[in-house]
Amino acid sequence: MNSFSSKLNEFLKNNLTKHTIVKSVLFLIPLISMVLKGIFVQGFLTSKNPYNFNFFAGYNSANACLTYYIAFTLVLLSFSLLFKGRGMVIYIFIVDIITTFLVLLDVWYFRGFQTMPSALLLSQTSNLDNMTGSIMSMISSYDYLFILDLIILPIYVFFTRKSYVKNINRSPKTFLCVFIVALIYIVYVPFNINVLHNKNVKNSYFFDNYDPTSTTRYLSPVGYHIIDAYTVYRDSKPYKLTKEDMTDINEYFETKKENLPDNEYFGAAKGKNLIYIQVESLENFVIGQKINGQEITPNLNKLLNNSLYFPNTFEQVNEGTSADCDFMTNTSLLPLRRGCTFFRYPNNDYASMPKILAKNGYNTTVIHPDKGSFWNYQLALSGGIGFQKFTDYYSFNHDEEIGMGTSDRSYFEQVTPMLKQEPQPFYGMTITLTSHGPFDLPQQYRKLNLDPELDKNKLGGYFESIHYTDEQTGHFLDLLNQEGILQNSIIAIMGDHTGVHKYYDDDIDQLSTKQDWFLDNGNHNVPIIIYDPSSTIKAKSFDKLYNGEIDLMPTLLYLLGVPKDQYENSVMGRNLLNTERSFAIITDGTLKGGENLTDEQKAIYKKSLDISDKMIRANYVHK
Repeated sequence: MNSFSSKLNEFLKNNLTKHTIVKSVLFLIPLISMVLKGIFVQGFLTSKNPYNFNFFAGYNSANACLTYYIAFTLVLLSFSLLFKGRGMVIYIFIVDIITTFLVLLDVWYFRGFQTMPSALLLSQTSNLDNMTGSIMSMISSYDYLFILDLIILPIYVFFTRKSYVKNINRSPKTFLCVFIVALIYIVYVPFNINVLHNKNVKNSYFFDNYDPTSTTRYLSPVGYHIIDAYTVYRDSKPYKLTKEDMTDINEYFETKKENLPDNEYFGAAKGKNLIYIQVESLENFVIGQKINGQEITPNLNKLLNNSLYFPNTFEQVNEGTSADCDFMTNTSLLPLRRGCTFFRYPNNDYASMPKILAKNGYNTTVIHPDKGSFWNYQLALSGGIGFQKFTDYYSFNHDEEIGMGTSDRSYFEQVTPMLKQEPQPFYGMTITLTSHGPFDLPQQYRKLNLDPELDKNKLGGYFESIHYTDEQTGHFLDLLNQEGILQNSIIAIMGDHTGVHKYYDDDIDQLSTKQDWFLDNGNHNVPIIIYDPSSTIKAKSFDKLYNGEIDLMPTLLYLLGVPKDQYENSVMGRNLLNTERSFAIITDGTLKGGENLTDEQKAIYKKSLDISDKMIRANYVHK
């Protein structure tokens, strides 16, 4: 007995202590750290301000799902057991570095877009050009938490290097055991739901109604990215509309019809040029406001005297942000639920505004300050959207650059002669750039004389940036007037998406003195202004009308006198100049307004995000 005991002790001393423990700790460090990183992600996502961190809030959010966090991490790390010595260490480092990069990307992306990034972003790397400032502004001082293990792990490897180089062997049996047990735990619920059709299985809601943010919470960032990769693969296949899909589509378009007689707005701008100015990050809360007695948007304020003004236009962009606005403006469809429509379906046959206006005798041109590869603008706007002429960054003289590219002043001064060359009537789409985040307008262009604290804050930077763009918009209209273009045109202006409240609420919260109108009211409104220089159209502010960005296209076509049968059954938006309904569907599925809608109408409208997604993926118009 004593002999056996001594041999056992000797075995444990020589094997367990020296080698097995070293190997186990080497496995446990990344396992624990990856699970903690999932909790850290929730610590940011569940905070009112995603730049601040609350570990306990993150733990409480993830607590019910921690076994999934562990299971998905074990699936990844189990493969390290198939390597020995340095191979195991290298594999663990690679997996840990990739995981760290992904969770940081998750948090940074969430701060900008309030959702999780998809694998589809890999096809959009051209968008990183000139985005350094915006990306850096998404970083929090708490983000160092995600890289602590990348310091601890190398230190541990260094001090145990003599143990693992020669004495850590492959463990195929352990690999199979860990991998299979973790995989069974992961697939148990979806197997019950999809194969056994058991909808009552415990935790079924973890896998129902795939949503990026919820999936990240329930299944960890690792689990989300694995499922997202599968979802991207699944959705890459051509989508075929089912009978149920067609019923939903037909029901939507039938519900959308109001069958109201035409009013004085129909054809009020018939035969006139349409010049559309898409203003970067323009929120409605600055319109008509003063700071220290100075108007933030004096030129836009003047336009309201001869404009149709829609102050309650809800932002509806999704993962494509500015490109989604380009898309909605010209198709009146809601953007895809995953990825950017311009990247995934640039050549679909869209029933677009450029195509419809071309059939009605218009020349169509889009003049973009960005490179055509950015958001795949050139292929999409020239392809499926159907603009007859596309002009981008490479056609400009970059004599003055601010932030992401050519200054708005230089841009508008070069756009004017381009529009002058267009045969009339024309539809010209223009896009501003200088008021893009992080709103760090150089000092020589700042004219509002803000107090020092506000001037250093993102909100002050936003005020100055919008004030600059407002000044250049007024300059552009003066140039158009000098060239004799303005009087025979209507000017449509819309913010592409919200700006300072979309990305920098935390900076506003840090102000020691805040006026009530500084704060986010939760509406995410951008303005629509349709300006008539000839004063033919009577000015009106639609203060009580809730609407979305998809409503711009049918509204403009109505003003230009295009018969509604040319677009009524292909656009999801409604004509705001002849409607009795006040509502908008925003990108998280919430219905804003809708007090005068029936419950049945609300239910149908709430399907619009999914309906539009399927229409795009199935190339519905082409069919």
